[in-house]
Amino acid sequence: MKILFVIIDGVADVGTPETQFKTPLQLAQIPTMNQIASTGLAGLMDPVEPGLSCGSDTAHMSIFGYDPFTFYRGRGAFETMGSGIDMQVGDIAFKCNFAYMENGIVKLRRVDREFPEWGLPLIDALNTQLKTPIQIQANHATEHRIGLKVVSNEYSGELTDEIIGTDPLKDNLPLRQAKPKVQSEKAIRTAKIINELSDSIHQMLSEHPINIQRQQQGLPTANIVLLRGCGQRIKVQSFQEKYGWKGAVIAPTAIIQGLGKTIGLEWHHVEGATGDYNSNFINKAKKATELLENDYDFVFLHIKAVDDAGHDKNKDLKIKYIQKVDEMLNYFVSNNKLQDAVIAVTGDHTTPYAYGDHTFQSVPFIVSKLSLLNGKKNDVQFNEISCLKGQLGRFCGKQVMQIIKQYSS
Repeated sequence: MKILFVIIDGVADVGTPETQFKTPLQLAQIPTMNQIASTGLAGLMDPVEPGLSCGSDTAHMSIFGYDPFTFYRGRGAFETMGSGIDMQVGDIAFKCNFAYMENGIVKLRRVDREFPEWGLPLIDALNTQLKTPIQIQANHATEHRIGLKVVSNEYSGELTDEIIGTDPLKDNLPLRQAKPKVQSEKAIRTAKIINELSDSIHQMLSEHPINIQRQQQGLPTANIVLLRGCGQRIKVQSFQEKYGWKGAVIAPTAIIQGLGKTIGLEWHHVEGATGDYNSNFINKAKKATELLENDYDFVFLHIKAVDDAGHDKNKDLKIKYIQKVDEMLNYFVSNNKLQDAVIAVTGDHTTPYAYGDHTFQSVPFIVSKLSLLNGKKNDVQFNEISCLKGQLGRFCGKQVMQIIKQYSS
C-alpha cells in the first residue's frame, strides 16, 4: 500500500461576522479535498488533546505517534537539524531570529521575514567572528529564522535544554536573560553560558559593516539573535520500525524537516519549494508521485504558506493558498498510476486569521483511496463543521497513524 499524508499547517480557522461565520475552508473552492472527504472517512482531530493550543512541533509529534509529553525537548533541535546541521543525541540548539535591540529593549523581534541578502553574511559572521570560548554552528533555516547549535569544549556533554531562552516574545520588551527551568548545576551553568553568548553576539553584530550600513540608511539593524526554544536531539523509535513503512518527507520548512529526520523520514529536496508564499506546490506533488511510484511506502508532504497567511491576519491570502493546495492535490490525483494509493489530509492546529496566532480548536481530517474518488459520495466536505458528520467523529492526534494504517490494510 502507498500512502500520501498531507498536513496543511494552520489550515483550520473560526468563523467571523465578516464572513457570516464561515471559515476560509468553507469559503474556498476546493473540489479535490471535498472529493476526498465525500468518498472516504472524515472527522475532527484534536492534534494533541482537546482544548490545548499547540505548536507545529508538538502537534506533528503527536500526529506521528510520538507523545510530546514524553519525548518533547524543545523545538531548537528540530529547527537546527532541518537547517542542515548534524546533531548528536544530547546536543542542544536554538531556533533563532535576527532582531533589533535598542538600549536593552527588543524593538523588533523579527527584523525582516526575507533576509538572505543581508542575513547570510551575518550567519557567516556568527560562525567565524565571535570571540567566545563557546563554539556555535549556525545555518539559515526558513524565512527569517536560523538554527544554532551550541557546543562547549570545557563542559562537553554537560549542557542542558532545561533553560528559558532570551526571546521576550513580544516587541518593545527587554531582552530576557536566560534562566534555568530547574535548579540543577547543569541548568545554572547552561543559562550563564547562553547569557555570555548572547552578549558576545550583540557586540559582534553591532559592529558588523552590514549593520553599520543599515543604520546609516535608517533601517533597523540586526544587532541581536534571540535564542529561542532550546532543545536537545532526542532518541526515539524510527518511523519504519514503528509502522513498517519506508517513509519520506517533503518539507522545505526547517523545523518540519528536522522533526522528520529525528523520526527517520528521509528528506527530499524539491526544486522551487521554499516553505513560504513563493513555494512551488505542483513540484511537491510531482516529487510525492515520483517517490511513491518508486521505493517509498509513505510520503509526508507539509504545506506552510496557509499558516503564514493566518499569522499575517490575511483572510483572502489564506483562501488563495488553500485553493493552491487543492490544485496540488488534483495534480497528484490526476497523474498518479497508483490507484490503490491512500491519501490523507489534515492540519496541525488552527491559525485563525482574526487572531493571527494558534488557537485550541479541532482540525478536519479526511482519508480516502484514489480508486474511490470517482465512486459513490456522501455529503461530507473538508471543513471544520462538515467533517464532524464523518464516521470518525472527534479524536486525538495520537490516533491518526493507526487510523491511516487500519484504513490502508
